Amino acid sequence: MVRILKRYIWNEFIQQFFVCALGFTALGIGKIFFDYNDLFIGYRVTPKLLGILLLNQVPALLMDIIPAAALFGVILFMGRMLRERELVVIRTSGVSLMKIMTPVFVGVFIICVMAFFWNDYVVPSANHRFEVELRRMSIKQDFPLFRENVVFKAPQNRFIYLKKVERKTGIIGGILIIETGSGGNWPRIITAEHGRIRKGIWELSQGVVHEFDKEGAIRSELKFNTMELLMNKDYHGFISEEKGPNEMRTTELLEMIDLYRRSGLNIPAFQVFYQSKFSDPIISLTLVFLAAPLTIMTGRNSRWIGLVYCFLIIMGYYALQVIGRTMGVNSLISPWAAAWVPNLFFLTIGLFLLFNIEQWK
Repeated sequence: MVRILKRYIWNEFIQQFFVCALGFTALGIGKIFFDYNDLFIGYRVTPKLLGILLLNQVPALLMDIIPAAALFGVILFMGRMLRERELVVIRTSGVSLMKIMTPVFVGVFIICVMAFFWNDYVVPSANHRFEVELRRMSIKQDFPLFRENVVFKAPQNRFIYLKKVERKTGIIGGILIIETGSGGNWPRIITAEHGRIRKGIWELSQGVVHEFDKEGAIRSELKFNTMELLMNKDYHGFISEEKGPNEMRTTELLEMIDLYRRSGLNIPAFQVFYQSKFSDPIISLTLVFLAAPLTIMTGRNSRWIGLVYCFLIIMGYYALQVIGRTMGVNSLISPWAAAWVPNLFFLTIGLFLLFNIEQWK
């Protein structure tokens, strides 16, 4: 009898899960096209290239869809069982809510494990292919699609790091330029608070030029208010295989973290993304633990309240996630907290509500 009940519960959930996943996938693809419509239209991409770009965004999109589908799936299938009094009959027969939801919790945990490998193997490769295609498209215009928090190789033996990039205005910020072809044993380093890119010329503002002697000690530090650097207009040189944090696997992120640590640089974005590799896949399980008791609390006549809860939970979770990661990237909180606090916060609320529901029985 228990086995039949578990199979029934799982079938009810997985049906709603797949229906919601398909719906969110369609909405997500539409959002991708909307977000990049200026590129699609401005660059006049071919249908084949458009398909490649969209296809390479789907793997990352699925990592956002799975938690939302799990949340909606639980509320929809439990809401139906509440309205038809099936849950009331099951619970009055002595089966606890935890036992009722065990097949869902176990199934979603397995989905989370699969999501981890998906997020570690498939998503980075797809993101990298997407970024490379965008960079190839960008050379048709005068301003290439530089990326934030990535060290990339530029023409004339330069390595560049940009903390902030505003593509539409050409404004850049948090600039670090290492010129290895400066003629000495040690490279020349240029830092600037902000700048602007105009037709191959970089106009830097509020910066410092560091030059070193043969022993590697600082020989001079020249501060400047404005400075112009001539960059190669042939932006093919900027299309390289350097990867951003969202294009790397966990092993690659660890290598970059270790490399920057040994080099004396602190770029927390890599540490935040590394922690997120483990926290992101379990978002689904966290939301399921929260959705189950909330659905019971809304009651069988509160279907729309349950759906409102869904949207509020998702908005709250991702708002907290964005705020946390932004603070982590800017070293305001630790990378671990930036990645894990949203999960721990909502999981604590879910377990608390689940415990109280069991006590009310």
